Amino acid sequence: MSVDDHPLRSSYASIAMAVLLATVATAPPARAAAPADAPPDRPAAAATAFPDRDFLTGSWGGVRDRWKDAGVSVNLNYATETLGNVSGGERTGWAYADNFALDLRFDLDRLVGFGGTTLLVKMSQRDGQSVSARFIAPSMGGNTFPVQELYGGQTFKLVNVQLTTRLVDGRLDLAYGRLVANDDFLRSDLYCQFANNSFCGSPKPVFLQNPFTFTAYPLATWGARARYDTPARDWTLQAALYDGDPEGKWGDPASGGRNPHGTWWGFGSNGVTLAGEIQYHVNRDSDRALPGVYKIGGFYLTGQFQDLGKTGNATATGDGMFWLLADQMLTRETPGSRRGLSVFGALVFSLTDRANPMSSYFNAGLVYEGLFPGRPRDRTGLGVTAGWFGSLYNDGLAAAGLPTKSHEAVVELNHLFLVGLGIGIQPDVQYVVRPAGTGTIGDALAVGAKLSVDF
Repeated sequence: MSVDDHPLRSSYASIAMAVLLATVATAPPARAAAPADAPPDRPAAAATAFPDRDFLTGSWGGVRDRWKDAGVSVNLNYATETLGNVSGGERTGWAYADNFALDLRFDLDRLVGFGGTTLLVKMSQRDGQSVSARFIAPSMGGNTFPVQELYGGQTFKLVNVQLTTRLVDGRLDLAYGRLVANDDFLRSDLYCQFANNSFCGSPKPVFLQNPFTFTAYPLATWGARARYDTPARDWTLQAALYDGDPEGKWGDPASGGRNPHGTWWGFGSNGVTLAGEIQYHVNRDSDRALPGVYKIGGFYLTGQFQDLGKTGNATATGDGMFWLLADQMLTRETPGSRRGLSVFGALVFSLTDRANPMSSYFNAGLVYEGLFPGRPRDRTGLGVTAGWFGSLYNDGLAAAGLPTKSHEAVVELNHLFLVGLGIGIQPDVQYVVRPAGTGTIGDALAVGAKLSVDF
Protein backbone atom coordinates (compact mmCIF):
# COMPACT_ATOMS: atom_id res chain seq x y z
CA MET A 1 0.00 0.00 0.00
CA SER A 2 1.06 3.56 -0.52
CA VAL A 3 -0.13 6.94 0.65
CA ASP A 4 0.50 10.01 -1.46
CA ASP A 5 2.43 12.63 0.48
CA HIS A 6 2.74 15.55 -1.88
CA PRO A 7 3.93 18.57 0.20
CA LEU A 8 1.09 21.07 -0.04
CA ARG A 9 3.22 23.92 1.20
CA SER A 10 5.33 23.75 -1.92
CA SER A 11 2.37 24.98 -3.97
CA TYR A 12 2.86 28.60 -4.95
CA ALA A 13 -0.85 29.02 -5.49
CA SER A 14 -1.65 27.77 -1.97
CA ILE A 15 0.86 30.20 -0.52
CA ALA A 16 -0.63 33.02 -2.57
CA MET A 17 -4.09 32.24 -1.26
CA ALA A 18 -2.84 32.30 2.35
CA VAL A 19 -1.07 35.60 1.81
CA LEU A 20 -4.19 37.11 0.27
CA LEU A 21 -6.31 36.05 3.21
CA ALA A 22 -3.79 37.45 5.67
CA THR A 23 -3.72 40.73 3.77
CA VAL A 24 -7.49 41.01 3.71
CA ALA A 25 -7.80 40.14 7.38
CA THR A 26 -5.31 42.76 8.52
CA ALA A 27 -6.02 45.58 6.06
CA PRO A 28 -8.25 48.45 7.17
CA PRO A 29 -11.70 47.85 5.73
CA ALA A 30 -13.20 50.11 3.12
CA ARG A 31 -16.35 51.73 4.42
CA ALA A 32 -19.61 51.71 2.55
CA ALA A 33 -21.93 54.66 2.80
CA ALA A 34 -24.27 53.89 5.72
CA PRO A 35 -27.98 54.63 5.68
CA ALA A 36 -28.90 57.83 7.52
CA ASP A 37 -30.59 55.91 10.33
CA ALA A 38 -27.80 53.32 10.75
CA PRO A 39 -24.89 53.53 13.23
CA PRO A 40 -21.48 54.14 11.63
CA ASP A 41 -20.12 50.78 12.74
CA ARG A 42 -21.64 47.33 13.21
CA PRO A 43 -22.36 46.74 16.92
CA ALA A 44 -20.18 44.03 18.43
CA ALA A 45 -23.23 42.01 19.44
CA ALA A 46 -24.86 42.14 16.01
CA ALA A 47 -25.39 38.96 14.03
CA THR A 48 -22.54 38.02 11.71
CA ALA A 49 -22.69 36.52 8.24
CA PHE A 50 -19.67 34.38 9.21
CA PRO A 51 -20.55 32.58 12.46
CA ASP A 52 -17.94 30.40 14.16
CA ARG A 53 -20.24 27.42 13.63
CA ASP A 54 -19.73 27.67 9.87
CA PHE A 55 -16.29 29.27 9.44
CA LEU A 56 -13.00 28.29 11.06
CA THR A 57 -11.71 31.88 11.11
CA GLY A 58 -15.10 33.45 11.83
CA SER A 59 -15.66 37.10 10.96
CA TRP A 60 -12.04 38.19 11.56
CA GLY A 61 -13.12 40.36 14.47
CA GLY A 62 -15.87 41.98 12.39
CA VAL A 63 -13.57 42.88 9.48
CA ARG A 64 -15.11 40.27 7.23
CA ASP A 65 -18.63 41.57 7.84
CA ARG A 66 -17.60 45.15 7.14
CA TRP A 67 -15.97 44.06 3.88
CA LYS A 68 -19.16 42.22 2.94
CA ASP A 69 -21.24 45.30 3.75
CA ALA A 70 -18.91 47.32 1.53
CA GLY A 71 -19.36 44.84 -1.32
CA VAL A 72 -16.45 42.38 -1.04
CA SER A 73 -16.83 38.76 0.11
CA VAL A 74 -13.86 36.40 0.51
CA ASN A 75 -14.28 32.65 1.04
CA LEU A 76 -11.66 29.93 1.21
CA ASN A 77 -12.38 26.21 1.40
CA TYR A 78 -10.03 23.26 1.68
CA ALA A 79 -11.30 19.76 0.92
CA THR A 80 -9.49 16.45 0.70
CA GLU A 81 -10.67 12.94 -0.14
CA THR A 82 -8.49 10.11 1.14
CA LEU A 83 -9.73 6.76 -0.09
CA GLY A 84 -8.32 3.30 -0.56
CA ASN A 85 -9.20 0.38 -2.77
CA VAL A 86 -9.32 -2.35 -0.13
CA SER A 87 -10.75 -5.22 -2.17
CA GLY A 88 -11.05 -6.16 -5.84
CA GLY A 89 -9.96 -3.96 -8.71
CA GLU A 90 -6.43 -4.50 -9.98
CA ARG A 91 -4.43 -3.39 -6.94
CA THR A 92 -5.09 -2.38 -3.36
CA GLY A 93 -3.80 0.94 -2.12
CA TRP A 94 -4.60 4.43 -0.88
CA ALA A 95 -4.35 7.91 -2.32
CA TYR A 96 -5.57 11.40 -1.60
CA ALA A 97 -6.82 14.22 -3.77
CA ASP A 98 -7.47 17.74 -2.55
CA ASN A 99 -8.69 21.15 -3.61
CA PHE A 100 -8.14 24.69 -2.31
CA ALA A 101 -11.00 26.90 -3.51
CA LEU A 102 -10.74 30.68 -3.24
CA ASP A 103 -13.91 32.58 -4.15
CA LEU A 104 -14.03 36.37 -4.39
CA ARG A 105 -17.38 38.08 -4.88
CA PHE A 106 -17.70 41.79 -5.61
CA ASP A 107 -21.06 43.57 -5.32
CA LEU A 108 -20.64 46.15 -8.07
CA ASP A 109 -23.77 48.00 -6.95
CA ARG A 110 -22.20 48.82 -3.59
CA LEU A 111 -18.71 49.31 -4.96
CA VAL A 112 -19.30 51.39 -8.10
CA GLY A 113 -23.07 51.84 -8.41
CA PHE A 114 -23.52 49.23 -11.18
CA GLY A 115 -26.97 48.12 -10.06
CA GLY A 116 -27.91 44.48 -9.64
CA THR A 117 -24.54 43.16 -10.78
CA THR A 118 -21.88 41.04 -9.09
CA LEU A 119 -18.44 39.88 -10.21
CA LEU A 120 -17.43 36.36 -9.18
CA VAL A 121 -13.79 35.24 -9.39
CA LYS A 122 -12.91 31.65 -8.48
CA MET A 123 -9.51 29.99 -8.22
CA SER A 124 -8.61 26.36 -7.61
CA GLN A 125 -5.43 24.56 -6.59
CA ARG A 126 -5.59 20.76 -6.78
CA ASP A 127 -3.03 18.16 -5.72
CA GLY A 128 -2.90 14.43 -5.14
CA GLN A 129 -3.58 11.32 -7.19
CA SER A 130 -6.46 9.11 -8.23
CA VAL A 131 -7.45 5.88 -6.49
CA SER A 132 -9.37 4.91 -9.62
CA ALA A 133 -6.39 5.40 -11.96
CA ARG A 134 -3.71 4.00 -9.63
CA PHE A 135 -5.47 1.06 -8.03
CA ILE A 136 -8.99 0.21 -9.19
CA ALA A 137 -8.36 0.03 -12.96
CA PRO A 138 -4.87 1.31 -13.88
CA SER A 139 -4.70 -0.82 -17.04
CA MET A 140 -7.71 1.10 -18.39
CA GLY A 141 -6.65 4.53 -17.15
CA GLY A 142 -9.13 4.26 -14.29
CA ASN A 143 -12.72 3.19 -13.94
CA THR A 144 -15.36 5.32 -15.70
CA PHE A 145 -16.92 6.80 -12.55
CA PRO A 146 -13.91 7.91 -10.45
CA VAL A 147 -14.35 7.51 -6.70
CA GLN A 148 -12.85 10.96 -5.90
CA GLU A 149 -14.65 13.97 -7.38
CA LEU A 150 -11.74 16.21 -6.31
CA TYR A 151 -9.41 14.53 -8.78
CA GLY A 152 -9.10 16.22 -12.16
CA GLY A 153 -6.99 19.17 -13.21
CA GLN A 154 -4.38 18.72 -10.46
CA THR A 155 -2.80 22.15 -10.81
CA PHE A 156 -3.65 25.79 -10.28
CA LYS A 157 -6.59 27.04 -12.33
CA LEU A 158 -8.34 30.34 -12.69
CA VAL A 159 -11.97 29.27 -12.92
CA ASN A 160 -14.96 31.65 -13.08
CA VAL A 161 -14.49 35.30 -13.95
CA GLN A 162 -18.20 35.88 -14.16
CA LEU A 163 -20.49 38.89 -14.17
CA THR A 164 -24.10 38.30 -13.10
CA THR A 165 -26.88 40.85 -13.47
CA ARG A 166 -30.35 40.40 -11.98
CA LEU A 167 -33.35 42.25 -13.34
CA VAL A 168 -37.16 42.10 -13.13
CA ASP A 169 -37.22 41.81 -9.32
CA GLY A 170 -34.49 39.18 -9.50
CA ARG A 171 -36.46 36.85 -11.78
CA LEU A 172 -34.20 37.48 -14.79
CA ASP A 173 -30.64 36.33 -14.14
CA LEU A 174 -27.97 37.04 -16.77
CA ALA A 175 -24.45 35.60 -16.49
CA TYR A 176 -21.60 36.40 -18.86
CA GLY A 177 -17.83 36.09 -18.93
CA ARG A 178 -15.78 33.01 -18.08
CA LEU A 179 -18.50 30.53 -17.08
CA VAL A 180 -18.74 26.90 -15.99
CA ALA A 181 -21.63 25.14 -17.77
CA ASN A 182 -22.14 22.67 -14.93
CA ASP A 183 -22.77 25.57 -12.51
CA ASP A 184 -26.14 26.04 -14.22
CA PHE A 185 -27.14 22.88 -16.09
CA LEU A 186 -27.64 19.24 -15.17
CA ARG A 187 -27.12 19.85 -11.47
CA SER A 188 -28.73 19.19 -8.12
CA ASP A 189 -27.99 20.54 -4.66
CA LEU A 190 -28.00 16.92 -3.46
CA TYR A 191 -25.29 15.59 -5.78
CA CYS A 192 -22.29 16.77 -3.77
CA GLN A 193 -23.37 14.79 -0.75
CA PHE A 194 -21.40 12.13 -2.63
CA ALA A 195 -17.69 11.73 -3.38
CA ASN A 196 -18.05 9.76 -6.60
CA ASN A 197 -17.49 11.96 -9.66
CA SER A 198 -20.59 10.58 -11.36
CA PHE A 199 -22.73 12.42 -8.81
CA CYS A 200 -20.63 15.47 -7.96
CA GLY A 201 -20.56 17.71 -9.89
CA SER A 202 -23.02 16.08 -12.40
CA PRO A 203 -23.87 12.85 -14.22
CA LYS A 204 -20.64 11.78 -15.89
CA PRO A 205 -21.62 10.93 -19.51
CA VAL A 206 -21.91 14.58 -20.61
CA PHE A 207 -18.17 15.01 -19.97
CA LEU A 208 -16.81 12.01 -21.90
CA GLN A 209 -16.54 13.43 -25.41
CA ASN A 210 -13.05 14.18 -26.76
CA PRO A 211 -12.21 17.07 -26.92
CA PHE A 212 -13.86 17.88 -23.59
CA THR A 213 -16.41 20.65 -24.18
CA PHE A 214 -19.25 20.80 -21.61
CA THR A 215 -17.32 22.50 -18.83
CA ALA A 216 -17.24 21.57 -15.16
CA TYR A 217 -15.29 23.01 -12.22
CA PRO A 218 -12.39 23.82 -12.31
CA LEU A 219 -12.54 24.56 -16.08
CA ALA A 220 -14.38 27.60 -17.46
CA THR A 221 -14.98 29.00 -20.93
CA TRP A 222 -16.38 32.14 -22.53
CA GLY A 223 -20.15 32.16 -22.44
CA ALA A 224 -23.46 33.84 -21.71
CA ARG A 225 -26.43 32.38 -19.88
CA ALA A 226 -29.97 33.71 -19.31
CA ARG A 227 -32.33 32.33 -16.65
CA TYR A 228 -35.93 33.48 -16.19
CA ASP A 229 -38.42 32.67 -13.42
CA THR A 230 -42.09 33.11 -14.20
CA PRO A 231 -43.95 35.51 -11.86
CA ALA A 232 -45.36 32.63 -9.80
CA ARG A 233 -41.83 31.15 -9.61
CA ASP A 234 -43.15 27.71 -10.55
CA TRP A 235 -41.33 27.57 -13.91
CA THR A 236 -37.71 28.41 -14.74
CA LEU A 237 -36.37 28.66 -18.29
CA GLN A 238 -32.66 28.91 -19.03
CA ALA A 239 -30.46 28.86 -22.10
CA ALA A 240 -26.75 29.40 -22.73
CA LEU A 241 -24.11 29.73 -25.42
CA TYR A 242 -20.50 28.75 -24.64
CA ASP A 243 -17.24 28.68 -26.58
CA GLY A 244 -16.84 25.03 -27.61
CA ASP A 245 -13.08 24.87 -27.15
CA PRO A 246 -12.34 25.53 -23.45
CA GLU A 247 -9.02 23.65 -23.48
CA GLY A 248 -7.76 25.16 -26.73
CA LYS A 249 -7.53 21.85 -28.59
CA TRP A 250 -8.86 23.25 -31.89
CA GLY A 251 -10.88 20.08 -32.49
CA ASP A 252 -7.86 17.75 -32.28
CA PRO A 253 -8.56 14.77 -29.95
CA ALA A 254 -4.82 14.12 -29.59
CA SER A 255 -3.92 17.70 -28.60
CA GLY A 256 -2.71 18.52 -25.12
CA GLY A 257 -4.51 21.85 -25.26
CA ARG A 258 -3.39 25.43 -24.66
CA ASN A 259 -5.17 26.17 -21.40
CA PRO A 260 -3.71 24.17 -18.49
CA HIS A 261 -4.27 26.93 -15.90
CA GLY A 262 -7.42 28.67 -17.17
CA THR A 263 -5.39 31.75 -18.04
CA TRP A 264 -5.60 31.41 -21.84
CA TRP A 265 -8.52 33.65 -22.70
CA GLY A 266 -8.50 33.34 -26.45
CA PHE A 267 -11.50 32.04 -28.34
CA GLY A 268 -11.09 28.47 -29.49
CA SER A 269 -11.76 26.91 -32.84
CA ASN A 270 -14.16 24.05 -32.22
CA GLY A 271 -17.64 25.42 -32.60
CA VAL A 272 -19.97 26.32 -29.74
CA THR A 273 -21.95 24.62 -26.99
CA LEU A 274 -25.70 25.30 -26.93
CA ALA A 275 -27.52 24.33 -23.72
CA GLY A 276 -31.10 24.70 -22.55
CA GLU A 277 -33.23 23.55 -19.62
CA ILE A 278 -36.84 23.85 -18.42
CA GLN A 279 -37.53 23.46 -14.70
CA TYR A 280 -40.82 22.94 -12.90
CA HIS A 281 -40.92 23.74 -9.18
CA VAL A 282 -43.44 22.49 -6.64
CA ASN A 283 -43.88 24.21 -3.26
CA ARG A 284 -40.79 26.28 -4.03
CA ASP A 285 -41.19 28.87 -1.28
CA SER A 286 -43.21 26.86 1.22
CA ASP A 287 -42.08 26.24 4.80
CA ARG A 288 -44.66 23.50 5.30
CA ALA A 289 -45.27 21.67 2.02
CA LEU A 290 -42.57 19.48 0.50
CA PRO A 291 -40.48 21.24 -2.18
CA GLY A 292 -39.29 19.63 -5.40
CA VAL A 293 -37.91 20.49 -8.81
CA TYR A 294 -38.19 18.58 -12.11
CA LYS A 295 -35.96 19.38 -15.08
CA ILE A 296 -35.64 18.51 -18.74
CA GLY A 297 -32.73 19.80 -20.77
CA GLY A 298 -29.96 19.08 -23.19
CA PHE A 299 -26.99 20.36 -25.12
CA TYR A 300 -25.71 20.34 -28.65
CA LEU A 301 -22.03 20.80 -29.51
CA THR A 302 -21.24 21.95 -33.03
CA GLY A 303 -17.51 21.11 -33.12
CA GLN A 304 -15.31 18.18 -34.09
CA PHE A 305 -14.99 15.15 -31.79
CA GLN A 306 -13.27 11.80 -31.86
CA ASP A 307 -15.20 9.40 -34.09
CA LEU A 308 -15.70 6.47 -31.73
CA GLY A 309 -16.58 4.03 -34.50
CA LYS A 310 -13.14 4.39 -36.07
CA THR A 311 -9.59 3.91 -34.95
CA GLY A 312 -7.01 6.64 -34.49
CA ASN A 313 -8.00 10.28 -34.23
CA ALA A 314 -10.67 10.41 -36.93
CA THR A 315 -13.30 13.03 -36.10
CA ALA A 316 -17.03 13.47 -36.54
CA THR A 317 -19.06 16.68 -36.44
CA GLY A 318 -21.56 17.40 -33.69
CA ASP A 319 -22.50 15.90 -30.35
CA GLY A 320 -25.75 16.03 -28.40
CA MET A 321 -27.33 14.70 -25.21
CA PHE A 322 -30.54 15.28 -23.26
CA TRP A 323 -31.51 14.67 -19.65
CA LEU A 324 -34.33 14.35 -17.14
CA LEU A 325 -33.69 15.25 -13.50
CA ALA A 326 -35.82 15.25 -10.36
CA ASP A 327 -35.32 16.30 -6.73
CA GLN A 328 -38.14 15.88 -4.22
CA MET A 329 -38.33 16.24 -0.46
CA LEU A 330 -40.34 13.30 0.92
CA THR A 331 -40.57 14.12 4.63
CA ARG A 332 -40.08 17.25 6.76
CA GLU A 333 -39.78 16.85 10.51
CA THR A 334 -41.23 20.25 11.45
CA PRO A 335 -42.53 23.28 9.50
CA GLY A 336 -39.65 25.44 8.28
CA SER A 337 -37.09 22.78 9.11
CA ARG A 338 -34.58 21.36 6.65
CA ARG A 339 -34.54 18.08 8.57
CA GLY A 340 -36.06 15.30 6.54
CA LEU A 341 -35.64 12.86 3.68
CA SER A 342 -35.12 13.85 0.04
CA VAL A 343 -34.85 11.74 -3.11
CA PHE A 344 -33.18 12.49 -6.44
CA GLY A 345 -32.89 10.81 -9.82
CA ALA A 346 -31.53 11.45 -13.30
CA LEU A 347 -31.68 9.92 -16.78
CA VAL A 348 -29.22 10.96 -19.50
CA PHE A 349 -29.34 9.83 -23.14
CA SER A 350 -26.97 10.33 -26.05
CA LEU A 351 -28.26 11.75 -29.32
CA THR A 352 -25.04 11.04 -31.22
CA ASP A 353 -23.32 7.81 -30.18
CA ARG A 354 -20.55 8.49 -32.67
CA ALA A 355 -19.13 11.08 -30.23
CA ASN A 356 -20.44 9.80 -26.88
CA PRO A 357 -18.94 6.62 -25.38
CA MET A 358 -21.91 6.25 -23.00
CA SER A 359 -25.30 5.97 -24.70
CA SER A 360 -27.52 5.88 -21.58
CA TYR A 361 -27.16 6.56 -17.87
CA PHE A 362 -29.13 6.83 -14.67
CA ASN A 363 -28.61 7.75 -11.03
CA ALA A 364 -30.86 7.75 -7.98
CA GLY A 365 -30.39 8.35 -4.31
CA LEU A 366 -31.63 9.37 -0.90
CA VAL A 367 -30.28 12.10 1.38
CA TYR A 368 -31.51 12.50 4.97
CA GLU A 369 -30.63 15.70 6.81
CA GLY A 370 -30.71 15.34 10.59
CA LEU A 371 -31.24 11.58 10.73
CA PHE A 372 -29.88 11.20 14.26
CA PRO A 373 -31.25 13.00 17.36
CA GLY A 374 -28.96 15.74 18.55
CA ARG A 375 -27.30 16.14 15.13
CA PRO A 376 -29.77 18.24 13.12
CA ARG A 377 -27.36 19.37 10.38
CA ASP A 378 -25.61 16.07 9.60
CA ARG A 379 -26.50 14.44 6.29
CA THR A 380 -26.65 10.77 5.35
CA GLY A 381 -26.53 9.70 1.71
CA LEU A 382 -27.17 6.52 -0.26
CA GLY A 383 -26.82 6.63 -4.05
CA VAL A 384 -26.51 4.37 -7.07
CA THR A 385 -25.26 5.29 -10.53
CA ALA A 386 -24.88 3.24 -13.71
CA GLY A 387 -24.03 3.84 -17.35
CA TRP A 388 -24.12 1.73 -20.53
CA PHE A 389 -21.60 2.05 -23.36
CA GLY A 390 -22.71 2.50 -26.97
CA SER A 391 -22.33 0.06 -29.85
CA LEU A 392 -20.28 2.44 -32.03
CA TYR A 393 -17.82 2.92 -29.19
CA ASN A 394 -17.47 -0.84 -28.88
CA ASP A 395 -17.00 -1.15 -32.64
CA GLY A 396 -14.04 1.21 -32.38
CA LEU A 397 -12.60 -0.68 -29.41
CA ALA A 398 -12.90 -4.00 -31.23
CA ALA A 399 -11.28 -2.56 -34.38
CA ALA A 400 -8.35 -1.39 -32.24
CA GLY A 401 -8.00 -4.81 -30.59
CA LEU A 402 -9.15 -3.51 -27.20
CA PRO A 403 -11.64 -5.08 -24.77
CA THR A 404 -15.23 -4.01 -25.38
CA LYS A 405 -17.34 -2.52 -22.59
CA SER A 406 -20.91 -3.10 -21.43
CA HIS A 407 -21.65 -1.04 -18.30
CA GLU A 408 -20.29 0.22 -14.99
CA ALA A 409 -22.19 0.92 -11.78
CA VAL A 410 -21.36 2.34 -8.35
CA VAL A 411 -23.21 2.20 -5.03
CA GLU A 412 -22.15 4.79 -2.42
CA LEU A 413 -23.03 5.20 1.27
CA ASN A 414 -21.77 8.02 3.45
CA HIS A 415 -22.50 10.24 6.45
CA LEU A 416 -21.40 13.86 6.81
CA PHE A 417 -20.60 14.98 10.37
CA LEU A 418 -20.73 18.78 10.65
CA VAL A 419 -18.66 19.31 13.79
CA GLY A 420 -18.60 23.13 13.89
CA LEU A 421 -15.98 25.73 12.96
CA GLY A 422 -16.78 25.06 9.32
CA ILE A 423 -15.41 21.52 9.53
CA GLY A 424 -17.11 18.53 7.92
CA ILE A 425 -15.91 14.93 8.24
CA GLN A 426 -17.52 12.37 5.95
CA PRO A 427 -16.77 8.63 6.10
CA ASP A 428 -17.51 7.05 2.73
CA VAL A 429 -17.95 3.58 1.23
CA GLN A 430 -18.24 2.85 -2.52
CA TYR A 431 -18.74 -0.45 -4.32
CA VAL A 432 -17.74 -0.34 -8.00
CA VAL A 433 -19.40 -2.94 -10.26
CA ARG A 434 -17.53 -3.91 -13.45
CA PRO A 435 -14.78 -1.26 -13.20
CA ALA A 436 -14.15 0.29 -16.65
CA GLY A 437 -17.03 -1.81 -18.00
CA THR A 438 -14.98 -4.65 -19.50
CA GLY A 439 -15.85 -7.41 -17.04
CA THR A 440 -12.15 -8.36 -16.83
CA ILE A 441 -11.53 -6.39 -13.60
CA GLY A 442 -13.07 -7.57 -10.34
CA ASP A 443 -15.65 -5.48 -8.51
CA ALA A 444 -13.88 -3.02 -6.20
CA LEU A 445 -14.57 -1.80 -2.67
CA ALA A 446 -13.28 1.69 -1.87
CA VAL A 447 -13.43 3.17 1.63
CA GLY A 448 -12.17 6.37 3.16
CA ALA A 449 -13.28 9.84 4.18
CA LYS A 450 -13.63 13.41 3.01
CA LEU A 451 -12.55 16.37 5.10
CA SER A 452 -13.82 19.87 4.29
CA VAL A 453 -12.94 23.13 6.02
CA ASP A 454 -14.54 26.52 5.35
CA PHE A 455 -12.20 29.23 6.52
